[in-house]
Amino acid sequence: MKRLITSNFKGAALLLFLSLFAFTPSEKEEGMYPLAQLGSLDLKKAGLKIPQSDIYQPGQIGLTNALVRLGGCTGSFISEKGLIITNHHCVFGAVASASTTENNYLENGFYAKDESEEIKTTLPCKITLSFDDVSSEVLKGVSDNQTPEEQQKTIADNIEQLTKIEQDKFPELKIEISEMFVGKFYTLFRYKMLTDVRLVYVPPKAVGKFGGETDNWIWPRHNGDFSVVRAYENGKPYKPEKHLKIDVNGTQENDFVFILGYPGSTYRHFPAQFLTYQNEHILPVISSWFDERINLLKQDAKGDPAKELRYASTLAQLSNTTKNFKGKLQGLRRTSILETRYEEQEKLKDFANKTDGVDGSVIPRISELYAKKNQIADDYILLNQMYSSSGMFNVAFMRNEVLGQYNNLSKVEQKAWSENIEENMADVKASYRVINKDMDATLFGSLVYRVYKSGQGNADEVLKYLKVENPSKSTIQQAVNTIWNKSLYGDKTGTIALMDKKPMAFLKKKDKIQELALIITPIVRNLGQEWRTINAELDVLMPRLADIKQAYYGGNFVPDANSTLRLTYGYVKGYSPSDGVYNDPFTTIDGILEKAQPEGDYYMPENILKKFKTVNANDNLKHPKHDQVVVGILYNLDTTGGNSGSPILNAKGELVGVNFDRAFSATINDFEWNESYSRSIGVDIRYVLYVMKYVSGADAVLEELQVEL
Repeated sequence: MKRLITSNFKGAALLLFLSLFAFTPSEKEEGMYPLAQLGSLDLKKAGLKIPQSDIYQPGQIGLTNALVRLGGCTGSFISEKGLIITNHHCVFGAVASASTTENNYLENGFYAKDESEEIKTTLPCKITLSFDDVSSEVLKGVSDNQTPEEQQKTIADNIEQLTKIEQDKFPELKIEISEMFVGKFYTLFRYKMLTDVRLVYVPPKAVGKFGGETDNWIWPRHNGDFSVVRAYENGKPYKPEKHLKIDVNGTQENDFVFILGYPGSTYRHFPAQFLTYQNEHILPVISSWFDERINLLKQDAKGDPAKELRYASTLAQLSNTTKNFKGKLQGLRRTSILETRYEEQEKLKDFANKTDGVDGSVIPRISELYAKKNQIADDYILLNQMYSSSGMFNVAFMRNEVLGQYNNLSKVEQKAWSENIEENMADVKASYRVINKDMDATLFGSLVYRVYKSGQGNADEVLKYLKVENPSKSTIQQAVNTIWNKSLYGDKTGTIALMDKKPMAFLKKKDKIQELALIITPIVRNLGQEWRTINAELDVLMPRLADIKQAYYGGNFVPDANSTLRLTYGYVKGYSPSDGVYNDPFTTIDGILEKAQPEGDYYMPENILKKFKTVNANDNLKHPKHDQVVVGILYNLDTTGGNSGSPILNAKGELVGVNFDRAFSATINDFEWNESYSRSIGVDIRYVLYVMKYVSGADAVLEELQVEL
């Protein structure tokens, strides 16, 4: 297709965007800046040695054209033949899916010597082509006379209509409208989609995940969290408009660096009550449940290599989330963020009450709404976990939904529906993810017990159906086990066969899990409706809270991250995470040799250890002070989830590392960034090259990268 001219925000809208929200003072290193705001930065003064326009300039090819969103992560093109570098943990699920007990690429790594050996994945690759401000169009017809739900619907309808119009213009592109600030600003993005992504190089698990969950979200770090894939288009390697050059010399302490990527979600402009809601409900409830789920899955898979492979991706995701949430909890306890945010809101409330033309009802109403939300939060979270944790419950729910749709049709419509039954049953089949019937029952029973213990009464009807009169964890579990053992969904092979051969017989077959779903689903929907009503009003109040801040503050505003392309910049820099402790910004292979064990999270096979001990690597791969190959790198950039795989770029825009994590103290970045504790972690490009050259002999990849060692 002909390349689109990359747009900037329309002039007046951009000025409004940059001036209206001038209420949050910040140091220059903070911020995940949208492309529309790069013109407001002085990166040359910060240390950039190339023209700022080389990063991004409307209508020109820049470094941003080398960036991709790869699944839920970021990646960057590093060759003219579509090679993309990202994190090992970003392709972990794809590698696990491609692995078998005979060819365990997850454990042993993978290297394709040529394109014919590359393995296809289901990873989607998305490239930002252009964007436009569509705020006025999205907010057309929204008025204070509408209820919050009506305002939400108007915005949703406008977004749907605008997206369709744009999609009709560019059917080959992916069109998305992103909310830059709720009720204020919206941006339409045009993306090129590549759906053929293949594995090229994956380091052994002992390298890519060295330190495991013990070191996750921790510094010092010694894992090679990187992998290389290739994007294809029409069966041929994709030729990107821009690819990154690699600096084999890496970077040094205090050097200027910047990151481009697709950070997920931050919540820095949310009210103080949101932090309480996170601190008392979301973070503790989810982390506690995920901990239990992780322990149960590990026990079930112990000693079974096939199960370990099937559970690997799920366990990695659960472990990553629960440790992140615990870091946030620790951060909220350790810092004064909560107190400061509430003090700020009290000042804003007093200001609003004393100032003509400022709405004094906004902050008290926000407090009331969060009080309502907190009352139902725990049960709503746990009940929703039933659908994602229990595959048997979820497929029973999906069957009920499809049967309900069928029963609501006329006889003529039912006949037409039956003629297209394979398509209508597709979602039911897709929802059937059951590995172990007993484990499925255990997870569901534990959730029922947790809902019962919350004391809100949302488990009463379930317990009545289960005929549990004296509820305890064991009595509930026994009753659930009895139903699960007799369920048709426990026999996956037989159930799939019934779906395929006699789909109507499957839909009409009775099962007690289906009856449980009929009890639980209305409860979840009622809570969900209350939840949505609360959120709709909060969405209306958020821009009004912004108006109060606008009237009160000066400074710079950076909108919360929302999975759109951003830039953050800062410096390679150590820090003191606790009293009397200083963390250097680099780690080396010596740290691997110190940590290495014959098993567990620090497992490193002898053949790789021998190479670490004996290979005399090129001097440019070594730390200038410690005469050893650099492994990890630490810097004070502003990152969050979604920045996994983001390129770390030096002052010349060259690749010097791959971002993969934050320090434990920086998990709270999602709520507030602070120079004293916000540090991000990457794998140094020197270790990336060392591993490919000396551990795996991936010479074909290095040759394509035009790297000589």
